[in-house]
Amino acid sequence: IYYDVFIYNFTYGIFMSIMRCKLFFFLVIVSFKAFSQLGCTDPQALNYNSNASINDGSCVYDVTDYSPILIGDLPSALNENSGLIYWDDKLVTFNDSGGANKIYLIDTNGVNIVQEITISNAQNIDWEAIAQSSDSIYVGDFGNNAGSRQNLCIYGISKSDILLTTNNSVVGVKSQFNYADQVVFSGQYENHNYDCEAFFYHNDSLHLFTKNWGDLYTKHYVLPSSNQNVFSASVKDSLYVDGLITDASLDSINNRILLLGYKNNGSNFYTSFVYLLFDYSANNYFSGNKRRIEIGSMLEVSQTEGISWSDSLTGYISAEEIVSVITISPKLFSFDFSTYLSNSLSKTDDLEESYWLAPNPVIDYMILPEDIKTFSIMNQSGKVIIERIDYITNNLIDLKFLKAGKYFLKDLKNNRVYKFVKLDY
Repeated sequence: IYYDVFIYNFTYGIFMSIMRCKLFFFLVIVSFKAFSQLGCTDPQALNYNSNASINDGSCVYDVTDYSPILIGDLPSALNENSGLIYWDDKLVTFNDSGGANKIYLIDTNGVNIVQEITISNAQNIDWEAIAQSSDSIYVGDFGNNAGSRQNLCIYGISKSDILLTTNNSVVGVKSQFNYADQVVFSGQYENHNYDCEAFFYHNDSLHLFTKNWGDLYTKHYVLPSSNQNVFSASVKDSLYVDGLITDASLDSINNRILLLGYKNNGSNFYTSFVYLLFDYSANNYFSGNKRRIEIGSMLEVSQTEGISWSDSLTGYISAEEIVSVITISPKLFSFDFSTYLSNSLSKTDDLEESYWLAPNPVIDYMILPEDIKTFSIMNQSGKVIIERIDYITNNLIDLKFLKAGKYFLKDLKNNRVYKFVKLDY
């Protein structure tokens, strides 16, 4: 009888252990689902799910119309402007195919060309886009209307060379590339998927967004920014945009992307749009919210070719001249998309705080960790206040001149962002 009791208790114990394990895993699964529900996380979307904690990219928006603010006509020397960045409180652009091998620095009123910089070793076959990192400017010579080019390239120019030049001339570093998935180079003119007019820099890579004449998608390709040999750009993802993408801009602090484009609505009558991409995961730029903003017809905004953030909510749009039945001058516009991002301003609160920025809050001097050698400091709107690209020897920075408030320090080498508070001196 003792043996039977032992067997019963042993079997019962095993049974209860199994049941407890099943209950435990059931509760874990239920809890995981409860705390990681997928859905649309943007309150401005038509299908917003207040219970969703993870954005699955499903947000759908009502038709959104926005009218950029006209700043004025650009100088006639920029009739063929294509691409735009905001740097050193100025705008930088250039002219596309057949133009001079120059970039132009203009004031934000769009009236005056402040400086013309020649890239002495470059040829403008079909320049179409411009991008920047903390220390370099990149010009993309990858316009490809016929789909037949096999000499696509990007020129990298040092920002310090531009600032220090005495003859308005610099030497660029040429990087050649091709598309890993392109095997046919005899497509019909403006009826293929290997044209490109948009890219930006992020995490030591250049991210290209194609202008697909054939299927009206855009494909996201990635290239190493330091490449100096012929390199194959790999496809990351694609997005149906129902139009032609002509420029891109990244706000790397808040992880927000702008894709500028236009659509032929028949008889060569074009309307322009901006795709606002945000709340995506890592470098999967099409995985989050994709809000399309209609910004007007060619009669209102001409042919839009360039876009750039100037801070986390506002920026600039440039347009080239249209010469057709009517002539429309090249133009410069500003925009403010704060209305569409009012529910995501707290995203900056997710930035890393693990480093000990001592002291924090800071009154006068701050000591940086030893592994931060190059950095920039930005205010809450994303405007760069300090940019140090030189090697820091004592890891001590003087912040007495900063006004009291909240700031972000970006480790340029490791691409990490940390927040700190400045108190009155």
